[in-house]
Amino acid sequence: MVPQGFVSVAAQSSDSPLLLSFITALGLVILILSCLVAVCVIAAAFAILLIYVICECVCWSLLDRFDCDPELGQGINRARNVTYQAIIPNYLQALDCEDERAQELRQQALEKLLPPVVFRDGKTSLGSGDCSICLDDYVVGELCKIFPACKHMFHLNCINKWLKDNLTCPICRKYVLDD
Repeated sequence: MVPQGFVSVAAQSSDSPLLLSFITALGLVILILSCLVAVCVIAAAFAILLIYVICECVCWSLLDRFDCDPELGQGINRARNVTYQAIIPNYLQALDCEDERAQELRQQALEKLLPPVVFRDGKTSLGSGDCSICLDDYVVGELCKIFPACKHMFHLNCINKWLKDNLTCPICRKYVLDD
């Protein structure tokens, strides 16, 4: 017969490798799960950073394209600390109104310009003898326009194309509506 203290020590010694392998396996599982969580956190941070960069590039470039026209004397009054969700709907609504206003200003500028004049002599008192837009010389009998604000002269076709996109003099950049 074996004493009881001996059986207890023998049972503990046989459970010891089992307990050691269980602790080792548990440690490995915890280590693997920790690594998996770390990888997920890094991947999520990378995804958030990527989404932020894409939104920053796309949204702000979209909004910059719709900024006020500095040639019309309009400043940029956009607050950069407002959320994108608040800016985009309001900005797109205001865009329609600004386009109509810009078209009205352009039309006023075109109407305010003096009517076309016929180029008569070979000398101009207004500056050089060629159009600054197309760089061709003025020919007697050609239709030209003279800006009332700065007295610069251009071929009629050249300046009409220019005025579709710009409300400034091509030479001095003076605003057309200034007197």
